[in-house]
Amino acid sequence: MDIKPLGCYISGGLIWFSPVINRVLRLTIPFLLTGVLIGVLFWLYDDTTALQLGGLLLLYFVPPAGKESIIPAGIALGFPFQIMCLSIFWVDIACCLFMIWNFELICNVPYLGNIIRYLIRKGELYLGKHRWLEQLYFIGLIFFVFFPLQGTGSVSGSVIGKMIGLKSIEIFAAIAIGSFLSSFLIGYSVYALHEYLDVNVWYVLIAVMFIIIILPLLSYGFYKTKTGSKVCSWISGCVHKCRQSFNK
Repeated sequence: MDIKPLGCYISGGLIWFSPVINRVLRLTIPFLLTGVLIGVLFWLYDDTTALQLGGLLLLYFVPPAGKESIIPAGIALGFPFQIMCLSIFWVDIACCLFMIWNFELICNVPYLGNIIRYLIRKGELYLGKHRWLEQLYFIGLIFFVFFPLQGTGSVSGSVIGKMIGLKSIEIFAAIAIGSFLSSFLIGYSVYALHEYLDVNVWYVLIAVMFIIIILPLLSYGFYKTKTGSKVCSWISGCVHKCRQSFNK
């Protein structure tokens, strides 16, 4: 039997001669990778400390949390930045594999699947008309995962990669590169501020939370106030015109 290329494995063709085993592996391997991470954490730390770090990793999936907040929080709690960065990277890898191996199942989820399929069709049509952009998509996906955004970039990055027509192995490589670079950049930056400039990591975390929570809320409040003023002006104008018509 011929050995299939690496792209077959990354795309989910783990056992290509048995669809049932193939499906089971695609569903279970990401969870097994997560289990390995949990086992390593409990091997490195006591139960309470491991659960504390596990709780941080769970918060990684809850907006507005992201790399830019979870990694500083872990460092502030006393975890080495290498452990935090590798843990986040491992979670991104597991999520990416689950998405690209089971994307067709996710597309069958009611409502969510319809939206994803529609966006993919639009992306394929656009790609067909602009073939020259295909070379930029891989780099663009790396930057999407690299820049700190709310939540895990591996999930949204996998969807975007499918939308723009990238192969599964390209999606995996882009997310792995972007996650690794962004995690260690954030982790080492926080570590350097604390180690060399004697900056309290909790202050860094407070500043990050202010940026990702308070500023969007203020922007939203300003937008609503501005929109509300326009609506009130429009209503006042309509009432004034109605009064003029009535007086006539």
